[in-house]
Amino acid sequence: MRSQKLWLLILNITFNMVMGFILPVNMIFINKNLNQPLTTAGFSLMVYSGFMMLGNALGGVLFDKISKKWTLQIGYIIAVISLLGMTVHHIWPSYLFMLVMLGFGMGISYTAINAYTAFVAEQTVGDSRVLFNNMYLAANMGIAIGSTAVGFIFEYSVFLTFFIPVILFVLCILIVFFKANLLDATNEEAEKTHEYHVSAETADPKEIIGGRRYLTNLIIISLGVFVMWMGYTQWDSNMSVYMLNEGFSKREYSIVFTVNAGSLLLIQPIMNRIMSKMFKLLKHQILVGIIIMGLSFLILPNANKYWMFIVSMLILTVGESMVFPTIPALLNKMSTSKNRGSLQSLYTIMGSLGRAIGPYAGSIIVTVLSFGNLFYGITAAMIVVALSLNGVKELEK
Repeated sequence: MRSQKLWLLILNITFNMVMGFILPVNMIFINKNLNQPLTTAGFSLMVYSGFMMLGNALGGVLFDKISKKWTLQIGYIIAVISLLGMTVHHIWPSYLFMLVMLGFGMGISYTAINAYTAFVAEQTVGDSRVLFNNMYLAANMGIAIGSTAVGFIFEYSVFLTFFIPVILFVLCILIVFFKANLLDATNEEAEKTHEYHVSAETADPKEIIGGRRYLTNLIIISLGVFVMWMGYTQWDSNMSVYMLNEGFSKREYSIVFTVNAGSLLLIQPIMNRIMSKMFKLLKHQILVGIIIMGLSFLILPNANKYWMFIVSMLILTVGESMVFPTIPALLNKMSTSKNRGSLQSLYTIMGSLGRAIGPYAGSIIVTVLSFGNLFYGITAAMIVVALSLNGVKELEK
């Protein structure tokens, strides 16, 4: 049903609006407002993302074994409680406790949203990548709105920076409460709309690929997601300090994210048409996309003009438009109704692990070496993991 997809898109936009609020300012807030060293700020975001990873894992289990809607609700409720504390309490180190609990709650909800997407995509007639692409565009609309707004709101009011996400998540709780039956609708229930196909469970991809090769697939994909997010998350963390050190303002830093999210609305539809014709296998599209993402960091070591950061972000945007919606689609090709949530949680877990280690590892490299060495290292690592995707055995379906 179209309304099922619509509400799912709204949940995704709202969730990512909160991400747009929280991620760009946390490194700055801990470093500048709470007067903690850069390494402490990086470590804090590592712990935050580590708890998000735990939430991702729990979310996958709850989604497959217990309840789809309550997986979402539990995550939202934990996040709201944490954000309420962060709204009024700005004292270290108790702020860290609230931050990591926020990560745990958001991790549960993030996996549930991805698993819901796979759940609906599996039943939709046609190329399931369409829904994943639409969800990715919705996510970036949320990031664009959130990151643009927080650039102004953070300078005006710290209270509103954390309280507005409370309002957004309460809205999500209400949506899930009133629309749960629609979100959980199966293809049998929607058969009259002719939008879904009704078919017996297909053969287990694990049996077709082979147990050992299937495991190899998961390892390679997991490694790729981990390294990709370790590099990408530098924009959410250490890049804020890098740009401030170069004399740019917090608002100019947040506008880079606006350019990223806004340009995706133009870039991704174009790239999808080109890539679907150019690459028959999803793994090849992901491979090329990760390489493009890695190459974008080569501009940064000598970036002393604002337009250079914009160009770097635009190149990164081209790469991510090829990668981020395609990895969940690839995992969905490897899943069944019994493990769909768990496999989608693998993507969110490894992404959270990359986001957990990335800021802290990046801050150490910057402290011991330099920002330039950090950027060159990211490029090299992304190219290596991209090439390893040739080892993935993908079913042609």
